[in-house]
Amino acid sequence: MSRGDGKVSPILAKRWLLLFLPVNASLAGFTVILPLLVLFTYHADIIAVSLAMTFYSLFLIPGAVIWGHVCDRTGSRVPLLLLNYVGVAAIFLSMTFVRGLNELLVFYSLFGLIAPASAAPSNLLVMEHFSPSDRPAAFASFSEVSMVGSVIGVLVGFVWVTTASDNLLGFLYLTALMALISAVMLIFMVPERREHLNRTNIAHQPESLVSRLHRYPFFLHPHLPTMNGFERAGRWFREEATHEVPLILAAAFLFNFSTNMFNTSYTPYMETMGLGASGIFLVNLANNGCQMFCLPFTARASEGVGAERSVIISTWARVSGYVGVMVMALFPLTLWWSHEAILGANLAMYGLLGVAVAFYGTASSLLLFRSLEGRNKGTYIGFNSALGGLAAVVGSAISGLVTYKLGYAPTFALSMVFMALAVPVWMMAGRAMRKKNL
Repeated sequence: MSRGDGKVSPILAKRWLLLFLPVNASLAGFTVILPLLVLFTYHADIIAVSLAMTFYSLFLIPGAVIWGHVCDRTGSRVPLLLLNYVGVAAIFLSMTFVRGLNELLVFYSLFGLIAPASAAPSNLLVMEHFSPSDRPAAFASFSEVSMVGSVIGVLVGFVWVTTASDNLLGFLYLTALMALISAVMLIFMVPERREHLNRTNIAHQPESLVSRLHRYPFFLHPHLPTMNGFERAGRWFREEATHEVPLILAAAFLFNFSTNMFNTSYTPYMETMGLGASGIFLVNLANNGCQMFCLPFTARASEGVGAERSVIISTWARVSGYVGVMVMALFPLTLWWSHEAILGANLAMYGLLGVAVAFYGTASSLLLFRSLEGRNKGTYIGFNSALGGLAAVVGSAISGLVTYKLGYAPTFALSMVFMALAVPVWMMAGRAMRKKNL
């Protein structure tokens, strides 16, 4: 909506942006409930959770390629988003009829295949309905509405599992309903677009790129890899191995790998600590809530040279959070600590990780955007997305194997090491950028 000076508000730029709230609530709630279904409903272990996350991440990669091409070829926005929302709702409803873990993994893989369908059209929809001067505020509004939706989804899940803890599958009906509400709002609220853009425009709008990498860290791969593409990538890497772009890509890979390795084992770890479904939802609520409250402050913190400082501090903050969880995993806290103390410690640690990822997402996206001035942004951002997908698949798979063989503490320790390794790489990237600008 417009402010008194005629500019759009970064809080709610247009009322129709509210359509993104229910679907993000649906996705956030589902993200938390899925490993709980594996652990509590089907009584499986960390290997099953790891398989679920690995298959999901694996199917995201071809899904991003397919739906990106569909978006470019058809030029559709509303129909593609409608297909995504209805498809997601159908998958969630189908899961309520599943009676075995294998079938659940199949549907979760299908979810990974269809999930990227909304990535490009949602960003392009925002760009096409706002003038260039209004887009920064519009994307700030878009990100905040999406984050508020995520918090609401986890909060609804917390209420559900608190009142109906013996019917976790029933929560999927609510996630499907929320996705369908967004589908209805999409049909009736979105006006005709004012201009036609394509996916390449996303790479040239910093606010759009920040929003995309916050919400969809590896939904940007523009095309299927070819032998010529691999040869060009190899030649480029040899020529620029000491320049800032490959260093940024390497740091982002380490961050994504570490994050997926940690997150895959974290929910099963909380289950072994006796937190239960409601406690796990509450811990995730702390993470999402901290992200929501910090997000409006991340852009200012990343202005100018602040981006480099912000990305390093937030990475160290992630390391600190991992250290805290690792220490808790090293000692049998259930022997000495009360349930409330264990819950409080995890609330604090995962809340800290939420603060860190909010600042990291904005700062790292802006550093990537600035490093690509004068280059083919779409190609390099696509390469970054491919690396992000690889990090997710490998990180989830290794997490399950390490935890199964060695336990949770070694998994969190390795996550901490890889996250810490990203810091000197970010510092080298910053020095390379400053040297280039001299």
